[in-house]
Amino acid sequence: MTLHSFLPSSDRQDQMEKGIEQLEIWLFDLIKVGLLQYDFSEDSIFEISSRMVDAKMGGVARRLRRLTSFNRSDPTWFHSVLQILGDLYLLVSVFKNKQNLSENILISAYTMAGFNLQKNDLSHLPTIDDHWLICGQEFQEEENLRSRYTWIMGAQSKRSALLLDFAFGRTDFEASYSFNRSYQAKLIYYPGSFSLRAQLLQPSPVVRINYYPAAFDQIDKFLDVFASAVSKNLWISEFPACLKLVSILKSGSKFLIQDQNNQQLQLGNNPEKIWPFFATFAMQPCNIFGVWNGHNLRLLSIQKGLEFIQITS
Repeated sequence: MTLHSFLPSSDRQDQMEKGIEQLEIWLFDLIKVGLLQYDFSEDSIFEISSRMVDAKMGGVARRLRRLTSFNRSDPTWFHSVLQILGDLYLLVSVFKNKQNLSENILISAYTMAGFNLQKNDLSHLPTIDDHWLICGQEFQEEENLRSRYTWIMGAQSKRSALLLDFAFGRTDFEASYSFNRSYQAKLIYYPGSFSLRAQLLQPSPVVRINYYPAAFDQIDKFLDVFASAVSKNLWISEFPACLKLVSILKSGSKFLIQDQNNQQLQLGNNPEKIWPFFATFAMQPCNIFGVWNGHNLRLLSIQKGLEFIQITS
């Protein structure tokens, strides 16, 4: 099976290209008005996001709707808005120049836009057989759709992956994964220029791994890996971060983690969720797993000794 088989049909590509033209016009109009003057209310964004849904670009529509959730009084508002607008304009540029780009990059672009492969489409791709630890889980709910984000790490391969599952209405998720459990299974990554999303084939519960298999001992080393991943897939908005022997610090109203070389990353969790762990682990080295968005780190779990503790959002 060639990579070309993972691209949308020609009819859907044409439909998405028409949506890209509308998106480009909207972005130019927005810049003419100016970020501070533009109305990012739900009513204002509704029209363009609806056009993206009609163009089969649900991923773009979701990013547009996120613009309405940011609080202008938040110091990070400007950065958050620019991040999304930059990602959208990059998508426009890729579509306009797609004849000169690799199929891997195009697959990543179509995936970001909202084209999803079915699990059965991946059956001929290479697999990684390993013992996988559930390092963190998050749940989201939007109208009648529930999403589950399960981050895993392989004991032998040291690879990290995201299992993304959906459940509609009252139905349950197809697979059952629990935090702090381990599973023996073959893993398949979705195609793309640098893919994090994957699926497990016939996972079987096994004795839990008592450590994070691939934790960095320095923040700088982790950031180098993150930079390399983004150079391959510019739409990576969240990246798994696993660090060992870090301390939780407080600076003003912000919480930080600090490695043994005194390098720091800011935490993006609700401070109320971090206070109990700060009181318990402050200045005591521990191992952590979270998600890095290029600006701050959202903790999902902490390991102290043989104990894993989940942090809920």
